[in-house]
Amino acid sequence: MKNVSEAKKLSVIEIVCNGGVGGVITGSSHRLNIKNSSVAVDYGMFQGRKEERTERGVRRNFTPAGDMAHGLSDVLLTHLHIDHSGLLPKIYKAGFNPRILTTVTTAMFLEPMLQNSAEIQAREDVQNRLYDVDDVERTLRGIKVVDPYKEVAIGQKHGRITVEFLPNGHVMGAASVLIRSREEGGHKNILFTGDMGKPNQSLCGGYMEQVAQYPGDSIHTLVVESTNFLKEPISFEEKRANLLSEIKDTWRDGGNPVLPVLSFHRFPEILEMLRNSQYDLEPKGDFQIIIDAPLGMTLLRYLKKLSPDQLSRQYGDEANYYKTGKDSLGRFDLKGTTIIDSHEDSVDCDKRFAGYRGKVIIIASGGMGENGRIVNYLRGDFCRNPKNKVIFTCFQVDGTKGASLTHYESVPNGNGRGARVKRIEGFTSHISGPEETFGFLERFNLRNLETVIITHGKDVARTAMANEFRKRGYTARIILPKLNQTVEV
Repeated sequence: MKNVSEAKKLSVIEIVCNGGVGGVITGSSHRLNIKNSSVAVDYGMFQGRKEERTERGVRRNFTPAGDMAHGLSDVLLTHLHIDHSGLLPKIYKAGFNPRILTTVTTAMFLEPMLQNSAEIQAREDVQNRLYDVDDVERTLRGIKVVDPYKEVAIGQKHGRITVEFLPNGHVMGAASVLIRSREEGGHKNILFTGDMGKPNQSLCGGYMEQVAQYPGDSIHTLVVESTNFLKEPISFEEKRANLLSEIKDTWRDGGNPVLPVLSFHRFPEILEMLRNSQYDLEPKGDFQIIIDAPLGMTLLRYLKKLSPDQLSRQYGDEANYYKTGKDSLGRFDLKGTTIIDSHEDSVDCDKRFAGYRGKVIIIASGGMGENGRIVNYLRGDFCRNPKNKVIFTCFQVDGTKGASLTHYESVPNGNGRGARVKRIEGFTSHISGPEETFGFLERFNLRNLETVIITHGKDVARTAMANEFRKRGYTARIILPKLNQTVEV
């Protein structure tokens, strides 16, 4: 007969919250210890100086990978974004070799994303490099593609733990993961939402295209993000109208806009919107579009390799906007477009269009102003012209250049002001507000919910979500974990 302590050891599941908690939004990473098995959900990079460094100046991205990776059999990658995937090569650099389980779309795009990350680091001093392209290659060899809605065994060979990937409409390939533990001592189901998408979403369609296939199993532990919980959703048409208005206002004032974009999802989303709005912007089509986003163009080439059925035919709120597969794949084909290839051409582009009297829209890589081609414009002649405008559509993490610029509403120019800065709300791929959030969560069976772990989001957002759970009558234990806190479930 087992004693009490042994029985507890068999039944307890530990969730170690290594990132994306404690009021820190980036660096998403959790480790699950279930009996003799250990698996991880994501291993993301901390972004922005305020999140990447502790109060004592320790750089979180450079902490040894051993604590996360020792004894790890599997990493469950929810989606591609660097704050969820960017530290994966550290595991393999440290000599560990877990499997990386993810969807086919995430797996396809992971190669160029991690290679780009390594190439950026190669330009840094040695002490600022996390990994190199060889480490990325080792990482890619660890990928195992899994089909959505199919249970896959994880953990130790003789364990009774499975995972099921459930597409959630955040970005292409993104999924929540349902972990089922049938180990001795109890049957527990743990749902990690990952970053949740919106009901209707560009490119991937949103969660409403998926919910009919979600399993009806009881969810005992819910690990849920709260990034945009305090923000009410903005309709597709409103954000589209706001973007077009900002562009036209800039032209009317004699300047031109530059749009810093994240290369995955936001870049093709903006291309699609401009392509379908070209007549609304300028009926005569009397403007140019400059694309200065090398990684974005690389990812776009991968995107065009997808079969038509891997892209939603939805655009905005119109379910069947694209009538055929050919129409669907042609959504990124803009007229009057110039592609900037080299860094030198990018510098020349900055100078050429700084005082340009015609109409142009420049789309530059680097959605938070820290890296990418946008740096050439922020530091160059273009943003010295106060008639020009920087239009951010991405969330700006505290401590990034973009966050600073949106706060001051202009780019510094000596003792004066340079280009104006505007951030347009609504261009988020995250679920927003209580109604959208619970519209997604309550597609699952939460009747036997025991524990809710609220991640991502500032503490005010996490607290508001906790209060909403209680308001809706949930009696589950609610935890707002700190960084590196271990939660037993």
